[in-house]
Amino acid sequence: MIAANRHQVILDLLEKAGSVRTIDLAQQLDVTDETIRRDLEKLEKEDRLQRTHGGAVASQHLNKDRSFEERSIQNIDPKRRISKAAAELIQPGDRIFIDASSTALQLTTHPNKLTGTTVITNSVLVLNELAPYSDIEVILSGGVLDRQSHSFIGPATIATLRRYRVDKAFFSGNGIDEIRGISEVNEAQAHIKDFVIPRCANAIFLADPTKLGASSTYFFAQCEQINTFVTTREAQHPLLSTLEDSGTQIVYAD
Repeated sequence: MIAANRHQVILDLLEKAGSVRTIDLAQQLDVTDETIRRDLEKLEKEDRLQRTHGGAVASQHLNKDRSFEERSIQNIDPKRRISKAAAELIQPGDRIFIDASSTALQLTTHPNKLTGTTVITNSVLVLNELAPYSDIEVILSGGVLDRQSHSFIGPATIATLRRYRVDKAFFSGNGIDEIRGISEVNEAQAHIKDFVIPRCANAIFLADPTKLGASSTYFFAQCEQINTFVTTREAQHPLLSTLEDSGTQIVYAD
């Protein structure tokens, strides 16, 4: 297969899944890992993807145009596994913040783990999922409705969050870089996380392995601010050792 055709296959796979692995591409396209690495390098120079450790993710400008519904079905299996492991960290009586990410939203599929807690969120979708459960107290922030993410943003959101104690904050992002930290494509969402994380007792970052080594547009937290990082067992990146050395607990989802 000629290079141009390989590039189109890679981009098509990224459009569907949001991320690809070098080893999988090499097997599927019947070429060497080195060939795939050169393909990914060329496509990154054209701003058509972003390379990560062991593969690539969709270019961030493409992610900006992708709706929440599209993002919510990307990498759905690791998101479900991560949310299951993260739910085990919740105890009755906890006051928790759940951000407006598609990964954190998966926590609502474990309502039994949220029984007896107070959930504070800016996400309308989190509210909708938890509304039927009378034994879960839900506090929805005010603010300006961002229809793309189905969540509230802006100064009024921050003003609401300022009033409450948060024991555990569950959040995600588009990438985590060793030097600059965790980043997000949406500036308004980044501001909310930037406010909550330093004020909570346990900042819990939820991310699949494709986020390791990646970065986006707006940085909102340094690596040392992460108390707990929940990812999957497939995660292999030097950044994991750096996080552990700084005191971050790494939880690997089965």
